[in-house]
Amino acid sequence: METRLCSLSVAAGNDAVCPRGWCAFWEAGGAVVEPGCAIERLGVDLHDAQLARYLLDLRRELESVRDAEAARAALDRLSELAPADLAGA
Repeated sequence: METRLCSLSVAAGNDAVCPRGWCAFWEAGGAVVEPGCAIERLGVDLHDAQLARYLLDLRRELESVRDAEAARAALDRLSELAPADLAGA
């Protein structure tokens, strides 16, 4: 398995290794889609360091969530970033 840097961390000014399956934004993939980063798939502008830091904070929040209600609220915040046709609106 190839080691790669986390796109969000790089955009925020850090060189952290992508945690892949340990990351809240990692999608396992399936029969049609390869495993990968949901943020990269959404086409989020990773040149915006402030947005990258926000998403890293959101990732930490998702990863530390202790109950389903808090997880749903954090995921709702993420869906606000997706274009309407991808967010199901």
